[in-house]
Parts: sequence; C-alpha cells; structure tokens
Amino acid sequence: MQYQRVACGFLRKLFVILLVCIPAFAFAQEEEKECPFYGSLDFATKNIWRGIGNGDAPLFYPTVGFSKGNWDIYVWGAFAFDDSYKELNFSVSYSFSNFRIELVDYFFPEKNSDFFNFSNRTTTHSAEVILYYEPEAVPVHVLIGSTIYGDDKNEKGNNAFSSYAEVGYTHEFNGKNSVEATVGASLNKGYYTDFEKGFSIVNLTAAYTRVFTLWNYDLPVSARYAYNPYLEDSLFALSMSFGF
Repeated sequence: MQYQRVACGFLRKLFVILLVCIPAFAFAQEEEKECPFYGSLDFATKNIWRGIGNGDAPLFYPTVGFSKGNWDIYVWGAFAFDDSYKELNFSVSYSFSNFRIELVDYFFPEKNSDFFNFSNRTTTHSAEVILYYEPEAVPVHVLIGSTIYGDDKNEKGNNAFSSYAEVGYTHEFNGKNSVEATVGASLNKGYYTDFEKGFSIVNLTAAYTRVFTLWNYDLPVSARYAYNPYLEDSLFALSMSFGF
C-alpha cells in the first residue's frame, strides 16, 4: 500500500543519513553520555534467523530503540536490496535479575497486506512471547519463544503456537574477539518444521565476531555459519554493524 512504500522509503533515507553521520558523531564525542535512545544500521549478505534463510540478496537492518530502567522498546527492520524480503518488527521487553521477558510483533509487508489488520484469521502480523535467561557465572544464554497470535496457522487454519528453544555459548578473548555456538530446536508441529513434525533440531550455528576500531568508533564484523538439520540446509553470512 502507498503508506507502506512511503514508510519504507523514509526508513531507507533516514538510515543512509545516519550511516554517514555516525562516524563523525562518534569521533566528536569526547565523553560518552548516557542516553535512553539508541539505534543501529547493520548490513548482512544473508538473512539467517533460527536456522532459516530469508531473501535472495544482501540486506540492511535499521533499528531504533528506547531503553529506560528495566524497560526496552525498539523497532527493527530487514530490507533486501532486491526487495525479495521485507520485515518490520516491534518489541517491548522487561528485564529482571538475569531474565528478560519480551513481546515481539513480526510484520511481513506483502502485496495487498494491511498493516492495520490485526484480525487473528487474516492478519500478516504474528506475536511471540520470549523468555531469555543469561546467568552471570557462565557466558551462556537460554531462550524459549512461542507464537501466541496471528499469522501462524496449521493446515486446519488453527493457531499452531510455534515454539522454539535454544542454548548458546559465547567466548570473548583479546578484548575485541568473540566466538559463539548455538543449538536451537522446534518444540512442536509449528513454523520451523512446516507444521508437520514435532521436536526437531533446526539450528546449529557457529559465529566469529571481530570488533574493529575506526576514529574511536567500534565496528563489529561477523562471519556466521548455520546448519538446519531438519531442512538439510547450510547457510553462511557476513555482517557488520554501525551502532549509535
């Protein structure tokens, strides 16, 4: 729809401007000041999400967020350069102790899709509740997520409540390097297994990140490999992130 094209065009222009301004802005800051607003502009050669690849071309990912106290709110987008993939997500989360609970609205702009259609039967939105745990003693995380509403239907047209869980480990070394390993699984007959199979390992991921410093500005560059045993699919992506 017209307003969606305008919105996407605006986001693209905004983040191209930010991409140019961020290094100069970072260089000019002699003292880092606490600010509740944040953002980033990431680029990747491939979209990889929980062992699934999306799109046919490199993508850019704009993010704008607000964090205050235990609350965090952000908007995140994914746009392939050939328009083969588009995604726009809205998230609100609350952190306590070593836990974070998050509600994410996933929206996939498609032809004739209506952003303001929230009918459970016809919407192209889907809502997921995520519980994230990261203990202080060891560099691991545990994530459990379940889709509770929207565009997540099985063959009978009922909500599938697609559920996913993962365990990840991160090791940092030499101050600017880190390696990650993640194992993720579909917990039921849902989106990750084409609504046909129950528990299945769907995500085996390994990643390496190196943080480069330019003009006192940190630029993380990552290489990521993912294998999906259920789909028997291998995926590889390079990415970089500009944060502010």
